[in-house]
Parts: sequence; structure tokens; C-alpha cells
Amino acid sequence: MNVFVRGRRHLTIMSQKLFWKVTSGMFIRTFHVGLTVAVLCVLIFKDTALREAILQRNIPYVLAFATLLTISGGLYFQASLMDPGFVPVDQTKTPNWDNDSSSESDDAKDDEEEEDDSRRSSKDEEAVRMLSSPRQRTHVRPRKCDFCEIKQPIRSKHCEDCSRCVRKFDHHCPWLENCVGESNHRFFWLFLLTETALVVWSLQITWGAFQWKSTLYEWLKANAFFFVCIVIIALAAMALTGLLCCHSYMMITNQTTWEFMSHNRITYLRDFEESVNPFDEGYLRNCIKFFFYCPYRRWERLVEKKCECVHPSNSV
Repeated sequence: MNVFVRGRRHLTIMSQKLFWKVTSGMFIRTFHVGLTVAVLCVLIFKDTALREAILQRNIPYVLAFATLLTISGGLYFQASLMDPGFVPVDQTKTPNWDNDSSSESDDAKDDEEEEDDSRRSSKDEEAVRMLSSPRQRTHVRPRKCDFCEIKQPIRSKHCEDCSRCVRKFDHHCPWLENCVGESNHRFFWLFLLTETALVVWSLQITWGAFQWKSTLYEWLKANAFFFVCIVIIALAAMALTGLLCCHSYMMITNQTTWEFMSHNRITYLRDFEESVNPFDEGYLRNCIKFFFYCPYRRWERLVEKKCECVHPSNSV
């Protein structure tokens, strides 16, 4: 009976989360599209360079703006609607969950054994130095997610908003209402690039449309729509530029926002110094694999390789 009640309660909670995710996603995407359309209407129907280009049939100018707008919108929906890299629950679920010891408890036991060995050889100065320094591993154990009851692949993290574990988790983007992970990170970066270019172009068009009047009342009457638009566009430009720079850095160094912000709290990174990134394969290779490598990667190989290079004598 208790199992039935717990199962029913869990099903109710999951249904509520799914309903909230669907409705909030529809609202955010509708708001994004509506805001874009509103700004576009001001640029088209008011006296701007874009309207002048349309009236004069300046095809290259209009076509370039329309193409950039279409690509940006397509990338937005691509990044927001696609699977960001959810870890399949059925394939990685552990049947004998209670019999498996967690990675944290294994680490604690290994630490205690190493401390005992070090005490036995306390006369050896090298052993004392190893005892006082952080332990390095050449084997990476998968972490366990208590929510999904699965063993997480390395670089994965459980997202409370999506209620799923995501491969190469970067962050949950409220503007997309979706996680940014291994599958859609490249589309998210391309969206930031095209949207930033579009916003900067729109900012230039709006700024050039202002009409200078002798009195404040006349100025507001002539430029009210432009003033509202330029405030919205300027705020968007600052946010997008910051995000583009941040994720460009993450791309060329093969990091994620979560790893960058929580380096010392992540089990597979905390044994490395903060200046060491085990996933870095060089700027060029990082960028090529970021854009063109489609299958999910086995990131534990890079960590184990880095451990062997830095500490070739350590093993677990």
C-alpha cells in the first residue's frame, strides 16, 4: 500500500513538473518571438534605414537582414527544442542499486587505506609527502544520481528543472527553457553569434532613426517607439555579448560553465589544480570537435590520460 501511495505521489509530482515545463516553455518562446516581432515592426513601419531599403528595393540589404533574422530564429528553436544530451534512464539504470557502493564511499575507503599504508612507512619521506598532498587518480569512477538512479557518465549533471541527467552539462538556460549540453551547445553558441550580430545591426538602425527636435515633448512624440526599442536592444546586446564571450572561452578551452564555476566541488576535477583542465586538447582541436564531432565522447579517457601524464605512478 505504501509503495502504491509513493508511486502515485511520484507520478503526480512528475506530471506537475512536466505541465509546468511545457507551459513555461511555450510562454518563454512566445514572449521571445513576440518581442522580436514587435521590434521588427518598428524597424519596418517607422522611418528607418530598413524601411528605406525596402521602399528603394535595396535587395542585398534586405536579403542580408532577413537571412540573419531567419538563421537566428532557426538556431533558437533548434537549441531550445532538441535533446540537449539526456542520459537514457533505462540503459544506465543499475538493477542492484543497494549493493553498489557509491563513488564517494569508495573514495573514502581508499583514502583510509592509503593513510594506513603511509603510517606504516612513516620513515619514508616520500610516503609522508604523498600523504600530505591530494590523491590523484588514473581511473575515473562514474558518479551516481540519486534522482534518476543511474550511473552518470563523466561531465554529466542532474538538472532539477528538466528532472534528467544531461551529458556535458553546461547550464539550464531560462531563455531557451532547456538545458545546454553536449548535443545542443554548438547550436546555442551559433545562436548567440547570429543573435548578437542581428542585435548590433538593429541597434545601429534604431540609433540612426532618431529625429532631433527642439523641445522634449516633440522629441518624445517623434522618438517614443525608437527609445523603447533602443533600451530593449541595448540590454539584449550587453547580455548577448557577455554570453558570447563566455561561451567562446568555454569552447576554445573545452570547459563547461558548471565545471568552471564548481571546479573544486566536482569529483573528477577536484584532484587537479584549478589551472589544469584535463579535457583541453588544444584550441584548434577543441573548436573542431565542438562543431563537427557528433557522437557522445568518452571523456573519462582524457581524464585518465591526464592523470597518467601528471602522476604516472599513481593508480586506483
